[in-house]
Amino acid sequence: MISLVIAAVLLLIHMLVCLVLSTLVKLGMLPVRGHMLPAMVLVPLWGPLLLVLCARGEAFGDALEDGTLESLRLNDEIRRGMQVQVREGDAGVVPLEEALIVNDPSDRRRLMLSMLTEDPDAYLAQLQAAKLNDDVEVAHYAATAVAQISKESDLKLQQLERAFKTDPTAENLDAYCDYLGEYLASGLAEGRVEQIQRQQYARLLARRCEREDGAALRIRYATALADAGELDEAEAVITQLVAEVPDDQEAWMLCLRLAVTRRDGEAVQQVIDAIDNQHVYLSAENREKLAFWRDGGEAR
Repeated sequence: MISLVIAAVLLLIHMLVCLVLSTLVKLGMLPVRGHMLPAMVLVPLWGPLLLVLCARGEAFGDALEDGTLESLRLNDEIRRGMQVQVREGDAGVVPLEEALIVNDPSDRRRLMLSMLTEDPDAYLAQLQAAKLNDDVEVAHYAATAVAQISKESDLKLQQLERAFKTDPTAENLDAYCDYLGEYLASGLAEGRVEQIQRQQYARLLARRCEREDGAALRIRYATALADAGELDEAEAVITQLVAEVPDDQEAWMLCLRLAVTRRDGEAVQQVIDAIDNQHVYLSAENREKLAFWRDGGEAR
C-alpha cells in the first residue's frame, strides 16, 4: 500500500514537471524540438532531464557557433588589415643596388644613413660598391663606414692572433682561422696586406689539417693555397683528395679552377672528361660553370 502511494506521488510530480516544461517550450523559453515532448512524458525522471540537457545544448551551441563565427570574422579582418599594411609599407622599398645607382640623391642619402644607423656590417658589400658612387656625399659616407668596419675587423683579428700565439690551443686556432677566412672573404684586405693574410690563412689551415682529416677542410686548404697563388701546392692537395674521394664535386671544381688559372686548355678538357666518366653529381651552379668551359656543351 505504501509503495503504491509513493509511486502515485512520484508519478504526480513527474506529470507536474512535464507540464511546467511543456509550458516553457510553448513559450519559447526552452529551445527544443517538438518531438522531444513524448519522450519527456513517457520516460519518468530521465525524460525531463534529457529535455533540459538538450535545451541547454541548443542554447550553448548557438552561442558557441555565434562566438566562433565572430572570432573567425575578426581574425579575417585583422589578417586583411595586416596584408594592406605590409603592401603600404613596401610601397617605398627598392633594392639597395637600384637605390644607389638609379634613384635620386635624396633616396641614396636616406638609404646610406639607414645602413649606417642600423647595422653597417650587414651591408658591407653595398657600402663597398657605394664608395664608387657619383654622389660625393654618398661615397664619403660609404668610405667612412668601410674604414670603420675595417678598423674594427683588424683589431679583432689582432686580438685573435695574439691569443693564438700566447696559447696555441685547438680552440684558439679554429677561432683565429675561421675569422681570418671571413675577413678575407669580405674584401676588406687589399694589396700586399691581402697577400700576406692569405698566406697566413693557408698556414693555419695546414695546421688544422694535421689535427683533423676531412674532405671539406682539405678542399678549404687547397682553395686557400690557390688564392695565395701557390698553385703547385694546391694541385698536390686536390689531386690526392680526388684520388681518395672521386665523387666529391667541390674537389673536381677546384681541379677545374686550377686548370683554368694555369690557362691550360688540355687540362681543362681532361677535368671535364674525368667528371663525365666518373658520373660525378653536380649542383645546378656547378653544372653552369662546367657548361661554360665545355666546348659547345650544355649543362647536364
